[in-house]
Amino acid sequence: MKLADKLAVPAIVIAGGMVYVAEEFNLPYLVPLGMGLFGLFGIILGIETFASGRIEMFNRLYSRRENFTGAPARLFGVMIFLFGTGVTLYAFFEWTQPGTASEYLAGLVKSSRGWGILLITFGFFTLLFGLIRLIAGSAHRPEERSAVTDFGYRARGLVNVVVGVILLVAGVWQVFR
Repeated sequence: MKLADKLAVPAIVIAGGMVYVAEEFNLPYLVPLGMGLFGLFGIILGIETFASGRIEMFNRLYSRRENFTGAPARLFGVMIFLFGTGVTLYAFFEWTQPGTASEYLAGLVKSSRGWGILLITFGFFTLLFGLIRLIAGSAHRPEERSAVTDFGYRARGLVNVVVGVILLVAGVWQVFR
């Protein structure tokens, strides 16, 4: 069993509990600590997923598990790692300099350069997710897979890749115009 599997529930319960206690008892310094714990879990999960090349996820739409291996799993690992790193950095800056990170993020929508940064970020993650779906298809167990289902997942992956590239180009244009 991987470390992230053992830490999943405790990390989420403790992080959520810290945020609840912070709100209930007016302890604002606990919020970034709880967020940081959640972000560290994301970093660990991302590293383990990338290193092992395997991740199992639950697809609520079809009530099935999806098993990603190889390149798609590693791309998921990169996504999870980057998300965890972002949350951890945000939490760190909010803890050391309260209000700084929130002010920076809120300020992004006030300039074309900030919108460009947001578009590049969303475009990058959309592109990664599209590549995962394009490569893996449905990622269901072999007995649950069908050509029609795989085609649908891969088609949506292609749409995500196209949308991700458009967002990236629009973001770069916004940053450098």
